[in-house]
Amino acid sequence: MTNKEIILKSINYIEQNLKSEIDGMQVARHVCYSLYHFIRLFQSVTGFSPKSYIQQRRLTEAVKELRTTQKKVSEIAYDFQFGSPEAFTRSFKKQFGINPKEIRNGYPISSLLLINGITEESINRAENARHTEPEVLALEERTLIGLSFFIPDDTTVTDLSKEWGRLFREVESIPHKIEPWRFYQLQYWSDQQELGGMYFFTGVEVEKIENLNPLFVVKTIPAGNYLRFIHRGLSNKVGYTYHYIYNQFLPETSYMLSKPFNFEYYGDCYKGACNEESESEIYIPIS
Repeated sequence: MTNKEIILKSINYIEQNLKSEIDGMQVARHVCYSLYHFIRLFQSVTGFSPKSYIQQRRLTEAVKELRTTQKKVSEIAYDFQFGSPEAFTRSFKKQFGINPKEIRNGYPISSLLLINGITEESINRAENARHTEPEVLALEERTLIGLSFFIPDDTTVTDLSKEWGRLFREVESIPHKIEPWRFYQLQYWSDQQELGGMYFFTGVEVEKIENLNPLFVVKTIPAGNYLRFIHRGLSNKVGYTYHYIYNQFLPETSYMLSKPFNFEYYGDCYKGACNEESESEIYIPIS
């Protein structure tokens, strides 16, 4: 077996036993590795220690049960092998910054750093993302015109081709576009927890706002410092790059998120949503 196959086997074992008493030692034995070598291998391939992965996966699945079932918090805590409801609440708050009960009060789960099960594809995408260190760039203010829409938490988003199609049908009528046209996609969220979702925007950069059709909205990307990451491959796989950014890269750094949004830019290296050789840029505002 290759190292990647060993890790995938261990992940499958973890996923099957999230509600059982397991630890790194048991997982290492399952794949016939010493604990020391297994921990090093697991972390180098996935970006997580086995202990951290198990705990974060349990907390992520707990979020889903809090949102979709009527189980008591204490029952969920014991199901996922936390020693007490208090220990569960402490771990939950440390991971997500909120108490478990807030999930049932409508807190938007799209704003949480959930850790879904690692797959072979996500390992490949994360490895690809790790190949290039992000740049820190000071950007000037940019003005965009386009279309805005909202996607609720309970909607599974695989791509935004329909939304982009709407923009492309109307983009000719947007005045004062910068040449060549520069396309952007923004993701942003509200402080209103009861909304339960995230806003998106697709648009094009303009020189000025004038004679604007009421169909469109205006967004300003503020000047400031941003981390720039490169996503390579299919557009509908960008979630793997975001997973790496928010769940592996940022937690290991001292960068602080400064704004409730991020954005993507599609420049000269972008060859289309379905082109494996395509590259788009992801910008994360930091302080």
